[in-house]
Amino acid sequence: MIKLPEIHATAVVPGRTPEELWTVVKDSPAFAPRAPHVIGVRVLDSGNRESRSTEWTVLLNGSEVTWVQNESTRPGLRLCFEQTAGDLERLAGEWSVVETSAGAQVGLSVSFELGIDGLAPLLNPIWAQSLQAHAEALLRVVSTTGLPANGSDQT
Repeated sequence: MIKLPEIHATAVVPGRTPEELWTVVKDSPAFAPRAPHVIGVRVLDSGNRESRSTEWTVLLNGSEVTWVQNESTRPGLRLCFEQTAGDLERLAGEWSVVETSAGAQVGLSVSFELGIDGLAPLLNPIWAQSLQAHAEALLRVVSTTGLPANGSDQT
């Protein structure tokens, strides 16, 4: 089995509790107005308190990229997601929030597959860099945002 490209980003936020950051992480529709590269995030289906389906549209590598993902909460302040439809062949990852001695730490890991096997050696590093920047921008939003103002958070 071929190992998919992966990116990882973390940020420690002094003075914030894991629960405060978790509230922001779960409010993905609020990312659009706070992250310039995120064009929109729509909740398509709120199945229950532990899972839902969202549609993301973002700018990556100068192109508009759209996907639908299933999101599900897991024990220990974790939110897993997996693409069910969209422009990439595969996209999956996990948000996590933990307590550290320096403050709450938020992390985002993403694995992806473009679906262009012959060009993967050339394109994967470019897309990995773009997804890394995407993840780091989302972490900045989580790190600098107060509690969600629009009430769309999923608990």
